[in-house]
Amino acid sequence: MRDYEGVRRELPRIIDFIRGYVMSGETVIIPVSGGLDSDVTARLCAEAVGSGNVHLFAVKQSGMEEKYFRNIENLAADIHSTLALIGLDDMNVRLIDALSEADSRINFDKEYILDSARAYCSLRTAIISCYQDKGCVIAGCTNRTERELGFFLPFGDNLGHFKPIAHLYKTEVRILASILHTRPEVISQPPSAAFWEGENDLEDIAYWLYNKGPVMCGRVFSDDDDKAVAKINAGLSQERIDLALEAFSSGKTVREAAEHSGLSLSTAELLSETLRASGKIKNRKLLVSME
Repeated sequence: MRDYEGVRRELPRIIDFIRGYVMSGETVIIPVSGGLDSDVTARLCAEAVGSGNVHLFAVKQSGMEEKYFRNIENLAADIHSTLALIGLDDMNVRLIDALSEADSRINFDKEYILDSARAYCSLRTAIISCYQDKGCVIAGCTNRTERELGFFLPFGDNLGHFKPIAHLYKTEVRILASILHTRPEVISQPPSAAFWEGENDLEDIAYWLYNKGPVMCGRVFSDDDDKAVAKINAGLSQERIDLALEAFSSGKTVREAAEHSGLSLSTAELLSETLRASGKIKNRKLLVSME
C-alpha cells in the first residue's frame, strides 16, 4: 500500500482523472453520508472542477445519528458547495413492507434489520437516477477495500459515472483525507455505513468472515455465533484487512497473506473464503450484453 508520500504523489493523478472525465459546464453530484469516503470524494471533486460545479445530497431518514448530518453540513461549508438534505423519514421501511406484501416469493421483511437498512441505499439509487436524468454526473464513493471485499450494494452505493478513490484502500483514503484537510472528527470516527446507531464496518466485516461471505436475507445469528464473531473482530483492524487484500490481489497464498497482514491464519482463511463468495454475489460483472 502507499504510504503518506505515495498518496501525496497520487493526488495530482486523481485530480487529472476527474478533470478528464467531467465535461465543461457539468454538475457533479455526490451522495454524501457524513463518512470518510464521501468527504474525500467531495473534496477531490471540488479541487478538480471547482466548488460551483459540485452539488452534494444526503438522505435524512429516521434512526440516523445526528453526528453524520453535522459532518455533512461542515463538509459543504468547507468546500463552499451547495447541499440538499432530502427527508425520506421511514420510507425505507415502507418500501420493504410494500415489497413484502406484493411479492411473497422473496423473503422481504421490514422487521429484519438488514432488509430495511439496505433499503437506505436503494432509495439513494432512485435519487441518483433522478439527478442523472437531469444531465448531472454522479461521483461514486466506493474505495478499493469495499470493491475487493464486495462490501457494497452493486445497484446501490456502487453506482456512479466515475469513481475517484476506487483504486485506493481505506487506509490510503484516510491518509488522503489528512492531505485534503478533512476534519479530524471524520477521520477518527469508526468506518460505518450509518444504517443504525453504533454500526461499525469492522464488526460487520467480522460477521461476513464468520458467515464466509456476505450476510444475505434471513440469516440469524445466535448468542454463540455473536461470541465467535466478537473473537474474530478482536483481531481485525483496517490496516490488517487492507494488507491482506493487497496480498491476495497480488496472488499470495493464505499463509503469505496472514504473514503480510498480521491477521491470524484462521482469519486469513475466512477472508479468502469470503472473497470467493463475494466474487459470485457482489463482484459479478454487470451490464453484460451480446454483441
